[in-house]
Amino acid sequence: MTVFHTNDRQRITAADLPDDCSVFSSGQFVIRADGTGRFDRHFHDFAEFWMVASGHGTVLVGDTEHPVGPGDIIYTAPGLAHDILDIAEELRIFWLSCDLPPGSDGAHMHRTPGDADKHLVPVRPTYPAGQRG
Repeated sequence: MTVFHTNDRQRITAADLPDDCSVFSSGQFVIRADGTGRFDRHFHDFAEFWMVASGHGTVLVGDTEHPVGPGDIIYTAPGLAHDILDIAEELRIFWLSCDLPPGSDGAHMHRTPGDADKHLVPVRPTYPAGQRG
């Protein structure tokens, strides 16, 4: 067994992994609840999983908004845009990116120039009835 200790935005890449592991990268990121958190609407040419470790928020996957909280796992298929729309408190997410297709560089891809601009992620302290929060 190998244990990787990660810090905010630290990335583990394929070069760090055993040869028999078919993962491109993994790590964690945090959207802080101080009004400075930013994120970009993007997609990849590979599949990706997000695992919510702590916090609550709303993510956009394709055209569907999903309230998320601790323990939730979000899967995005290749080509499916995703974004973080808002948070209720600091949101900590671990990600795992699957194998890259030939010729891929693993970068975020954007459908419009505006999607590439990292937008502020608003802090919404409460969620409407029926949503996680």
